[in-house]
Amino acid sequence: MQPTTRSPVPYARISLFFFLIYLVVTWGFYKTYLIFFPSFDGFKPVQHFHGAMMMTWMALLIVQPLLISTGKLSLHRLIGRLSLVIAPIVVVSMFLITKFGYYKPVPPLSHLEKVGGLALQAGDIVQFALFYCLAIINRSNTYNHMRYMIGTAIMMIGPGLGRALIMYNNVPFNTAIAYTFYVEITIVAAFLLSDVLRKRSYKANAVVLSAIFVHFLLWEFRLYQPWQAIGEFIAGHLF
Repeated sequence: MQPTTRSPVPYARISLFFFLIYLVVTWGFYKTYLIFFPSFDGFKPVQHFHGAMMMTWMALLIVQPLLISTGKLSLHRLIGRLSLVIAPIVVVSMFLITKFGYYKPVPPLSHLEKVGGLALQAGDIVQFALFYCLAIINRSNTYNHMRYMIGTAIMMIGPGLGRALIMYNNVPFNTAIAYTFYVEITIVAAFLLSDVLRKRSYKANAVVLSAIFVHFLLWEFRLYQPWQAIGEFIAGHLF
């Protein structure tokens, strides 16, 4: 099925969607990070680096559709080329914060739980890299390119919403993580259904949904031997 090229892309609404995700992330990290501005006592440089890169990525996502809608295509392309540098740095920041969290878990965890927890962070790294690479591969296909870029934003709902559920509603950690996966899966499933009903190519959203669902399964079975073996390899050879 080929995408319907006659249908205009709602760039302004896409930017608004990205901005709403940014607000969710800000809400979630307010009590655990932003409230400590400007001293940030007790925080390490790797945490600031990771936070700065994730906010940079969100800013890029918000701005890019607006540049298209306002006809500033040259600037849009320039930022697009810059993303070839920014995206790998984002991946590096995700890896470093994962390593930091593994060696300094809060609260203290058993070895089994520490290795299991890598299913969440390592899955995020793989997802982001996958969605971004597919977005670049499909850059000449506007619909698929945008869907994969939306995928890089949707996966950021988890860290923000999860923290918000824990900090403001006292939801247990594991339950909060499950809820964030439910939200992400529901959003992408709605996008996929919209593609099917409008007879557009649904391949990109199917890939995004499949990746998030596999990530969810890895998290659910993180304490079982298959993931424990993978997690032990990551901790032993990459950290």
